[in-house]
Amino acid sequence: MAGGAGIAEPARETQPAPPPSLAIRLRHWRNRQIGSPGFRRLMARLPVARWIANRKANHLFRLTAGFVHSQILGSCVRLDLFGLLADGGQTTGALAQACGLDPARLRLLLEQAERLALVREMAPDFWMLDDAGAVIAGDAGLAAMIRHHDIFYRDLGDLDGLLRGTAGDTELARFWAYARGGDAAGLDTAAVAPYSSLMRLSQAMIADCVLGAHDFSRYRCLLDIGGGDGAFLAEAGGAHPALELRLFDLPAVAERAQQHLAEQGLAGRSRVQGGDFVQTPLPNDSDCVTLIRILCDHDDDRARRILGNLHRSLKPGTHLVVAEAMAGPSEGARLAASYFSLYFLAMGSGRCRGTGDIMALLTEAGFQAPRIVQTANPLLATLIVARR
Repeated sequence: MAGGAGIAEPARETQPAPPPSLAIRLRHWRNRQIGSPGFRRLMARLPVARWIANRKANHLFRLTAGFVHSQILGSCVRLDLFGLLADGGQTTGALAQACGLDPARLRLLLEQAERLALVREMAPDFWMLDDAGAVIAGDAGLAAMIRHHDIFYRDLGDLDGLLRGTAGDTELARFWAYARGGDAAGLDTAAVAPYSSLMRLSQAMIADCVLGAHDFSRYRCLLDIGGGDGAFLAEAGGAHPALELRLFDLPAVAERAQQHLAEQGLAGRSRVQGGDFVQTPLPNDSDCVTLIRILCDHDDDRARRILGNLHRSLKPGTHLVVAEAMAGPSEGARLAASYFSLYFLAMGSGRCRGTGDIMALLTEAGFQAPRIVQTANPLLATLIVARR
Protein backbone atom coordinates (compact mmCIF):
# COMPACT_ATOMS: atom_id res chain seq x y z
CA MET A 1 0.00 0.00 0.00
CA ALA A 2 1.65 3.18 -1.10
CA GLY A 3 1.65 6.28 -3.19
CA GLY A 4 -1.21 8.60 -4.04
CA ALA A 5 -4.90 9.30 -3.70
CA GLY A 6 -7.61 7.28 -5.37
CA ILE A 7 -10.33 8.50 -7.69
CA ALA A 8 -13.90 7.39 -7.11
CA GLU A 9 -15.18 4.67 -9.39
CA PRO A 10 -18.00 5.65 -11.76
CA ALA A 11 -21.35 4.15 -10.84
CA ARG A 12 -22.22 0.99 -12.74
CA GLU A 13 -25.23 1.09 -15.01
CA THR A 14 -28.34 -0.58 -13.64
CA GLN A 15 -28.77 -3.97 -15.28
CA PRO A 16 -32.24 -5.43 -16.02
CA ALA A 17 -33.32 -8.39 -13.90
CA PRO A 18 -32.39 -11.73 -15.49
CA PRO A 19 -35.18 -13.99 -16.74
CA PRO A 20 -36.47 -16.45 -14.10
CA SER A 21 -34.28 -19.45 -14.89
CA LEU A 22 -34.75 -22.82 -13.20
CA ALA A 23 -31.90 -22.06 -10.78
CA ILE A 24 -33.51 -18.74 -9.81
CA ARG A 25 -36.93 -20.35 -9.30
CA LEU A 26 -35.43 -23.15 -7.20
CA ARG A 27 -33.48 -20.69 -5.05
CA HIS A 28 -36.64 -18.62 -4.50
CA TRP A 29 -38.59 -21.73 -3.44
CA ARG A 30 -35.75 -22.87 -1.18
CA ASN A 31 -35.48 -19.47 0.52
CA ARG A 32 -39.24 -19.40 1.17
CA GLN A 33 -39.05 -22.81 2.84
CA ILE A 34 -36.01 -22.00 4.96
CA GLY A 35 -37.58 -18.70 6.02
CA SER A 36 -40.74 -20.46 7.21
CA PRO A 37 -40.83 -21.20 11.00
CA GLY A 38 -43.06 -24.21 10.33
CA PHE A 39 -40.56 -25.71 7.89
CA ARG A 40 -37.71 -25.20 10.37
CA ARG A 41 -39.72 -26.92 13.13
CA LEU A 42 -40.31 -29.86 10.80
CA MET A 43 -36.61 -30.12 9.94
CA ALA A 44 -35.68 -30.03 13.64
CA ARG A 45 -37.56 -33.34 14.11
CA LEU A 46 -35.54 -35.17 11.43
CA PRO A 47 -32.01 -36.26 12.55
CA VAL A 48 -30.12 -35.51 9.30
CA ALA A 49 -32.05 -32.29 8.66
CA ARG A 50 -31.49 -31.27 12.30
CA TRP A 51 -27.71 -31.63 11.82
CA ILE A 52 -27.84 -29.44 8.70
CA ALA A 53 -30.07 -26.88 10.41
CA ASN A 54 -27.77 -26.68 13.45
CA ARG A 55 -24.75 -26.22 11.21
CA LYS A 56 -26.50 -23.35 9.40
CA ALA A 57 -27.57 -21.82 12.73
CA ASN A 58 -24.00 -21.99 14.05
CA HIS A 59 -22.76 -20.28 10.89
CA LEU A 60 -25.29 -17.49 11.31
CA PHE A 61 -24.31 -17.02 14.96
CA ARG A 62 -20.62 -16.87 14.01
CA LEU A 63 -21.48 -13.94 11.77
CA THR A 64 -23.33 -12.26 14.64
CA ALA A 65 -20.56 -12.96 17.15
CA GLY A 66 -17.70 -12.07 14.81
CA PHE A 67 -17.18 -8.62 16.32
CA VAL A 68 -17.05 -10.14 19.82
CA HIS A 69 -14.41 -12.60 18.65
CA SER A 70 -12.33 -9.82 17.10
CA GLN A 71 -12.44 -7.89 20.38
CA ILE A 72 -11.26 -10.93 22.35
CA LEU A 73 -8.34 -11.27 19.95
CA GLY A 74 -7.59 -7.54 20.10
CA SER A 75 -7.61 -7.50 23.90
CA CYS A 76 -5.21 -10.46 24.01
CA VAL A 77 -2.82 -8.59 21.71
CA ARG A 78 -3.07 -5.28 23.56
CA LEU A 79 -2.40 -7.05 26.88
CA ASP A 80 0.49 -8.93 25.23
CA LEU A 81 -0.84 -12.28 26.44
CA PHE A 82 0.72 -14.10 23.50
CA GLY A 83 4.10 -12.50 24.19
CA LEU A 84 3.86 -13.39 27.88
CA LEU A 85 3.19 -17.02 26.95
CA ALA A 86 5.73 -17.21 24.14
CA ASP A 87 8.45 -18.83 26.24
CA GLY A 88 6.21 -21.32 28.04
CA GLY A 89 3.17 -21.61 30.27
CA GLN A 90 2.10 -19.30 33.09
CA THR A 91 -0.53 -19.34 35.80
CA THR A 92 -3.59 -17.13 35.77
CA GLY A 93 -2.21 -15.22 38.74
CA ALA A 94 1.15 -14.52 37.11
CA LEU A 95 -0.51 -13.38 33.89
CA ALA A 96 -2.97 -11.20 35.80
CA GLN A 97 -0.14 -9.49 37.66
CA ALA A 98 1.76 -8.86 34.40
CA CYS A 99 -1.39 -7.47 32.72
CA GLY A 100 -2.54 -5.42 35.70
CA LEU A 101 -5.93 -7.15 35.82
CA ASP A 102 -7.99 -8.87 38.47
CA PRO A 103 -7.30 -12.64 38.16
CA ALA A 104 -11.01 -13.47 37.81
CA ARG A 105 -11.42 -10.98 34.95
CA LEU A 106 -8.29 -12.21 33.21
CA ARG A 107 -9.48 -15.79 33.55
CA LEU A 108 -12.72 -14.74 31.86
CA LEU A 109 -10.69 -13.45 28.89
CA LEU A 110 -8.48 -16.55 28.83
CA GLU A 111 -11.51 -18.83 28.75
CA GLN A 112 -12.88 -17.01 25.72
CA ALA A 113 -9.46 -17.08 24.06
CA GLU A 114 -9.35 -20.84 24.62
CA ARG A 115 -12.75 -21.18 22.92
CA LEU A 116 -11.24 -19.39 19.92
CA ALA A 117 -8.22 -21.77 19.90
CA LEU A 118 -5.79 -19.00 20.84
CA VAL A 119 -4.62 -20.46 24.20
CA ARG A 120 -5.05 -23.72 26.10
CA GLU A 121 -5.49 -24.48 29.79
CA MET A 122 -3.00 -27.34 30.12
CA ALA A 123 -3.59 -27.78 33.88
CA PRO A 124 -5.87 -25.98 36.33
CA ASP A 125 -5.08 -22.26 36.00
CA PHE A 126 -1.97 -22.99 33.89
CA TRP A 127 -2.07 -21.60 30.35
CA MET A 128 -0.07 -22.12 27.17
CA LEU A 129 -0.42 -20.94 23.58
CA ASP A 130 -2.57 -22.77 21.08
CA ASP A 131 -1.53 -22.82 17.41
CA ALA A 132 -3.03 -19.46 16.39
CA GLY A 133 -1.63 -17.77 19.49
CA ALA A 134 1.83 -19.16 18.73
CA VAL A 135 1.66 -17.70 15.21
CA ILE A 136 0.75 -14.25 16.55
CA ALA A 137 3.46 -14.43 19.23
CA GLY A 138 6.06 -15.10 16.55
CA ASP A 139 4.94 -12.44 14.05
CA ALA A 140 5.24 -8.80 15.10
CA GLY A 141 3.61 -7.69 11.86
CA LEU A 142 0.47 -9.76 12.47
CA ALA A 143 0.15 -8.35 15.99
CA ALA A 144 0.60 -4.83 14.59
CA MET A 145 -2.17 -5.40 12.03
CA ILE A 146 -4.52 -6.64 14.77
CA ARG A 147 -3.85 -3.48 16.79
CA HIS A 148 -4.35 -1.41 13.63
CA HIS A 149 -7.83 -2.91 13.21
CA ASP A 150 -9.14 -0.71 16.00
CA ILE A 151 -9.10 2.12 13.44
CA PHE A 152 -10.94 0.04 10.85
CA TYR A 153 -13.60 -1.09 13.33
CA ARG A 154 -14.37 2.48 14.34
CA ASP A 155 -14.89 3.40 10.67
CA LEU A 156 -17.13 0.36 10.20
CA GLY A 157 -19.31 1.64 13.03
CA ASP A 158 -21.01 3.75 10.34
CA LEU A 159 -21.01 1.27 7.46
CA ASP A 160 -24.35 2.61 6.23
CA GLY A 161 -22.76 6.06 5.99
CA LEU A 162 -19.76 4.63 4.13
CA LEU A 163 -22.05 2.94 1.63
CA ARG A 164 -24.08 6.11 1.14
CA GLY A 165 -20.96 8.29 0.93
CA THR A 166 -22.05 10.41 3.90
CA ALA A 167 -19.56 9.16 6.52
CA GLY A 168 -17.11 12.01 5.89
CA ASP A 169 -13.40 11.75 6.63
CA THR A 170 -12.45 8.33 7.99
CA GLU A 171 -9.66 7.30 10.32
CA LEU A 172 -8.26 4.92 7.69
CA ALA A 173 -8.08 7.75 5.14
CA ARG A 174 -6.16 9.85 7.65
CA PHE A 175 -3.86 6.93 8.50
CA TRP A 176 -3.03 6.09 4.86
CA ALA A 177 -1.96 9.65 4.14
CA TYR A 178 -1.64 9.21 0.37
CA ALA A 179 -5.35 8.27 0.18
CA ARG A 180 -6.46 11.76 1.20
CA GLY A 181 -6.07 13.37 -2.22
CA GLY A 182 -3.86 16.26 -3.16
CA ASP A 183 -0.13 16.09 -3.78
CA ALA A 184 0.97 12.69 -2.44
CA ALA A 185 4.56 13.32 -3.52
CA GLY A 186 4.64 16.35 -1.20
CA LEU A 187 3.92 14.33 1.97
CA ASP A 188 6.54 14.80 4.68
CA THR A 189 8.24 12.21 6.87
CA ALA A 190 5.77 12.63 9.74
CA ALA A 191 2.81 11.92 7.44
CA VAL A 192 4.25 8.71 5.96
CA ALA A 193 5.88 7.29 9.11
CA PRO A 194 2.84 5.53 10.67
CA TYR A 195 1.74 3.60 7.58
CA SER A 196 5.32 2.92 6.45
CA SER A 197 6.11 1.29 9.80
CA LEU A 198 2.99 -0.86 9.63
CA MET A 199 3.79 -1.92 6.06
CA ARG A 200 7.32 -2.95 7.05
CA LEU A 201 6.14 -4.94 10.08
CA SER A 202 3.41 -6.71 8.10
CA GLN A 203 5.57 -7.55 5.09
CA ALA A 204 7.24 -10.74 6.33
CA MET A 205 4.40 -13.17 5.59
CA ILE A 206 3.59 -11.75 2.18
CA ALA A 207 7.28 -11.68 1.28
CA ASP A 208 7.55 -15.40 2.07
CA CYS A 209 4.39 -16.00 0.05
CA VAL A 210 5.68 -14.13 -3.03
CA LEU A 211 9.25 -15.41 -2.91
CA GLY A 212 8.00 -18.97 -2.50
CA ALA A 213 5.74 -18.75 -5.55
CA HIS A 214 8.04 -17.08 -8.10
CA ASP A 215 11.73 -17.68 -8.85
CA PHE A 216 13.52 -14.35 -8.61
CA SER A 217 16.96 -15.93 -9.00
CA ARG A 218 16.50 -15.73 -12.79
CA TYR A 219 16.73 -11.92 -12.69
CA ARG A 220 19.71 -9.59 -12.57
CA CYS A 221 17.98 -6.58 -11.00
CA LEU A 222 14.67 -6.20 -9.12
CA LEU A 223 12.74 -2.91 -8.89
CA ASP A 224 9.99 -2.71 -6.24
CA ILE A 225 7.48 0.03 -7.05
CA GLY A 226 5.82 1.51 -3.97
CA GLY A 227 8.28 -0.53 -1.93
CA GLY A 228 7.83 1.34 1.35
CA ASP A 229 10.69 0.95 3.81
CA GLY A 230 12.25 -1.74 1.63
CA ALA A 231 11.09 -4.74 3.66
CA PHE A 232 10.26 -6.89 0.62
CA LEU A 233 13.49 -5.92 -1.13
CA ALA A 234 15.47 -6.84 1.96
CA GLU A 235 13.82 -10.28 2.03
CA ALA A 236 14.41 -10.76 -1.70
CA GLY A 237 18.01 -9.63 -1.36
CA GLY A 238 18.59 -12.02 1.50
CA ALA A 239 17.15 -14.91 -0.49
CA HIS A 240 19.11 -14.05 -3.66
CA PRO A 241 22.56 -12.59 -2.86
CA ALA A 242 23.39 -11.80 -6.51
CA LEU A 243 20.25 -9.74 -7.09
CA GLU A 244 20.64 -5.98 -7.55
CA LEU A 245 17.93 -4.02 -5.74
CA ARG A 246 15.99 -0.91 -6.75
CA LEU A 247 13.11 0.84 -4.96
CA PHE A 248 10.73 3.62 -6.00
CA ASP A 249 8.26 5.35 -3.67
CA LEU A 250 7.21 8.79 -2.50
CA PRO A 251 10.21 10.99 -1.63
CA ALA A 252 9.59 10.91 2.14
CA VAL A 253 9.18 7.12 2.03
CA ALA A 254 12.27 6.69 -0.14
CA GLU A 255 14.35 8.39 2.56
CA ARG A 256 13.18 5.80 5.07
CA ALA A 257 13.90 2.98 2.62
CA GLN A 258 17.45 4.22 2.05
CA GLN A 259 18.11 4.06 5.78
CA HIS A 260 16.45 0.68 6.28
CA LEU A 261 18.31 -0.99 3.41
CA ALA A 262 21.58 0.42 4.73
CA GLU A 263 20.80 -1.01 8.18
CA GLN A 264 20.27 -4.39 6.51
CA GLY A 265 23.73 -4.19 4.92
CA LEU A 266 22.28 -3.73 1.42
CA ALA A 267 23.40 -0.19 0.63
CA GLY A 268 26.09 -1.38 -1.77
CA ARG A 269 23.66 -3.30 -4.00
CA SER A 270 20.58 -1.08 -3.74
CA ARG A 271 19.44 2.21 -5.23
CA VAL A 272 16.40 4.21 -4.12
CA GLN A 273 14.48 6.90 -6.02
CA GLY A 274 11.59 9.10 -4.89
CA GLY A 275 8.71 10.42 -6.97
CA ASP A 276 5.10 9.84 -8.00
CA PHE A 277 4.65 6.50 -9.77
CA VAL A 278 1.78 7.89 -11.83
CA GLN A 279 3.85 10.50 -13.65
CA THR A 280 7.55 10.35 -12.68
CA PRO A 281 9.67 8.38 -15.19
CA LEU A 282 10.63 5.15 -13.45
CA PRO A 283 14.08 3.51 -13.35
CA ASN A 284 14.46 1.22 -16.37
CA ASP A 285 17.63 -0.73 -15.54
CA SER A 286 15.80 -3.73 -13.99
CA ASP A 287 14.65 -6.91 -15.68
CA CYS A 288 11.92 -7.53 -13.08
CA VAL A 289 9.50 -5.08 -11.45
CA THR A 290 7.17 -5.86 -8.55
CA LEU A 291 3.92 -4.24 -7.45
CA ILE A 292 3.33 -5.67 -3.98
CA ARG A 293 -0.11 -4.66 -2.60
CA ILE A 294 -0.16 -1.54 -4.81
CA LEU A 295 -2.89 -1.80 -7.46
CA CYS A 296 -5.47 -2.81 -4.85
CA ASP A 297 -4.97 0.56 -3.13
CA HIS A 298 -6.16 2.48 -6.18
CA ASP A 299 -9.34 2.82 -8.18
CA ASP A 300 -9.35 1.70 -11.81
CA ASP A 301 -8.52 5.05 -13.38
CA ARG A 302 -5.45 5.55 -11.23
CA ALA A 303 -4.42 1.89 -11.63
CA ARG A 304 -4.49 2.46 -15.40
CA ARG A 305 -2.27 5.50 -15.01
CA ILE A 306 0.19 3.59 -12.81
CA LEU A 307 0.44 0.76 -15.33
CA GLY A 308 0.63 3.21 -18.22
CA ASN A 309 3.59 4.96 -16.62
CA LEU A 310 5.23 1.59 -15.98
CA HIS A 311 4.77 0.56 -19.61
CA ARG A 312 6.23 3.85 -20.88
CA SER A 313 9.22 3.64 -18.54
CA LEU A 314 10.28 0.00 -18.73
CA LYS A 315 12.36 -1.67 -21.39
CA PRO A 316 10.76 -4.34 -23.61
CA GLY A 317 11.14 -7.79 -22.11
CA THR A 318 10.99 -6.60 -18.47
CA HIS A 319 8.88 -8.88 -16.32
CA LEU A 320 6.17 -7.39 -14.08
CA VAL A 321 4.95 -9.26 -10.99
CA VAL A 322 1.69 -8.08 -9.40
CA ALA A 323 1.12 -9.55 -5.92
CA GLU A 324 -1.89 -8.82 -3.74
CA ALA A 325 -4.98 -10.43 -2.28
CA MET A 326 -7.38 -11.12 -5.15
CA ALA A 327 -11.02 -12.13 -5.25
CA GLY A 328 -11.61 -15.71 -6.34
CA PRO A 329 -13.40 -19.00 -5.61
CA SER A 330 -11.01 -20.42 -2.97
CA GLU A 331 -11.85 -19.94 0.71
CA GLY A 332 -8.80 -17.74 1.24
CA ALA A 333 -9.62 -15.55 -1.74
CA ARG A 334 -13.26 -15.22 -0.63
CA LEU A 335 -12.20 -14.22 2.89
CA ALA A 336 -9.71 -11.70 1.51
CA ALA A 337 -12.28 -10.16 -0.83
CA SER A 338 -14.94 -9.76 1.87
CA TYR A 339 -12.40 -8.11 4.19
CA PHE A 340 -10.51 -5.87 1.79
CA SER A 341 -13.58 -4.71 -0.13
CA LEU A 342 -14.82 -2.92 2.99
CA TYR A 343 -11.33 -1.92 4.10
CA PHE A 344 -10.80 -0.03 0.85
CA LEU A 345 -14.28 1.47 1.09
CA ALA A 346 -13.37 2.92 4.50
CA MET A 347 -9.96 3.96 3.23
CA GLY A 348 -11.62 5.86 0.39
CA SER A 349 -9.46 4.36 -2.35
CA GLY A 350 -8.94 1.06 -4.15
CA ARG A 351 -10.78 -2.24 -4.45
CA CYS A 352 -10.13 -5.97 -4.24
CA ARG A 353 -10.05 -7.19 -7.85
CA GLY A 354 -10.32 -10.62 -9.33
CA THR A 355 -7.51 -12.07 -11.44
CA GLY A 356 -9.48 -11.37 -14.62
CA ASP A 357 -9.81 -7.68 -13.71
CA ILE A 358 -6.07 -7.30 -13.17
CA MET A 359 -5.15 -9.22 -16.31
CA ALA A 360 -7.47 -6.95 -18.30
CA LEU A 361 -5.80 -3.82 -16.84
CA LEU A 362 -2.36 -5.21 -17.71
CA THR A 363 -3.39 -6.06 -21.26
CA GLU A 364 -5.00 -2.64 -21.73
CA ALA A 365 -1.75 -0.99 -20.62
CA GLY A 366 0.20 -2.98 -23.22
CA PHE A 367 1.75 -5.74 -21.09
CA GLN A 368 1.94 -9.14 -22.75
CA ALA A 369 1.15 -12.73 -21.79
CA PRO A 370 -0.24 -12.16 -18.28
CA ARG A 371 -0.53 -15.40 -16.34
CA ILE A 372 -1.77 -16.35 -12.90
CA VAL A 373 0.64 -17.86 -10.37
CA GLN A 374 -1.00 -19.40 -7.33
CA THR A 375 0.71 -19.00 -3.98
CA ALA A 376 0.66 -21.19 -0.90
CA ASN A 377 -1.75 -18.75 0.75
CA PRO A 378 -4.35 -17.00 -1.48
CA LEU A 379 -5.61 -15.19 1.62
CA LEU A 380 -2.39 -13.16 1.52
CA ALA A 381 -1.68 -12.93 -2.19
CA THR A 382 -2.07 -14.29 -5.70
CA LEU A 383 0.50 -13.39 -8.35
CA ILE A 384 0.03 -12.27 -11.92
CA VAL A 385 3.19 -12.21 -14.02
CA ALA A 386 3.34 -10.33 -17.35
CA ARG A 387 5.97 -9.05 -19.76
CA ARG A 388 6.59 -5.50 -21.02
